[in-house]
Amino acid sequence: MKLNHAAILIALSSALVMCHKSSDVKAPKPLSVETTEAGVTLRVSTANSEIRVGDPLRVLVEVDRGVDTSVTMPNFSKNVGNFEVRASAPLAKNPAFPERVAEQLTLITFESGEKIQVPPFEVVVRDGAGKEITLKSPPLDIAVQSRLEGQFNPAVFRDIKDAVDVPLETQWAWIIGVCVLIAVLSIGAYRWWFHKPSGPVYIEAPHERALRELDELAARQLPNKGLVLDFYVLLSDTVRHYVEGRFGICAPEQTTKEFLAAARHHPQIIDDHQRLLASFLRAADMVKYAAQRPGPNECDRGLEAARGFVLESLPTDNSATHAPTSEATSEARL
Repeated sequence: MKLNHAAILIALSSALVMCHKSSDVKAPKPLSVETTEAGVTLRVSTANSEIRVGDPLRVLVEVDRGVDTSVTMPNFSKNVGNFEVRASAPLAKNPAFPERVAEQLTLITFESGEKIQVPPFEVVVRDGAGKEITLKSPPLDIAVQSRLEGQFNPAVFRDIKDAVDVPLETQWAWIIGVCVLIAVLSIGAYRWWFHKPSGPVYIEAPHERALRELDELAARQLPNKGLVLDFYVLLSDTVRHYVEGRFGICAPEQTTKEFLAAARHHPQIIDDHQRLLASFLRAADMVKYAAQRPGPNECDRGLEAARGFVLESLPTDNSATHAPTSEATSEARL
């Protein structure tokens, strides 16, 4: 029995507390203002005219118009008085009021006071004859309650304290030690970063470079674009650089006549290669200096001839590439 009585008392106490709390909660206070002109009504309303700082205030702007009447609503992208416009969206048409135009705004303010006004809204209404009228709504007075309890009293806040002197005499040893440690770590990091061993450096052989450049030149398809001269200049440069690296003849800095003369006396350039080079370089000279323009098929044959020369003159096991042995001349290069 005692347990039952205790449970009943606890339930009654809880009910009384809940009733007391619910009585403290204020009921919403709706507010609506409107203006009417020429049969058109502009209405601005809110479901609760008493809010707290930072709470959203939802405002409904409605225009009841006539048939064949257009309405231009205000620009709600800007702030409205002391309120920030956080959102605005047109509402769907109400079947009960098909000619009504409505838009809902979400406003927020951080000002407090008994009457924080939402400024008037202006809408432009145009009838079927093109006549325009402007309607301006009365302002909305919103009571905004502060979130601070009681009145502001600056005396209850503690003032900023004076500066405190920190003795550094006993800290010098630590400061010097930390500076030395930072210097040592910085030097070690510098030596490790700028003197770390690098990986092996691969040096491209002359024939590898020549074959790569020939493949790149073939991929560019310059003859098909009408750039025959550019094609032969690049092709002859590739062959001359290969000869320079492979046989030690400074071919890029010599004329065709000088180069062929040096090739005849080189022990590693056989007669067949000499004749191939002579034919190839003279054909390139005709393109560069005699304005001949062979077709794409002839250019392809020249490219294959250069590739065949490189492949046929690859270095053997007991031969090596040579450095250039002759000085550059001032004559025109190929």
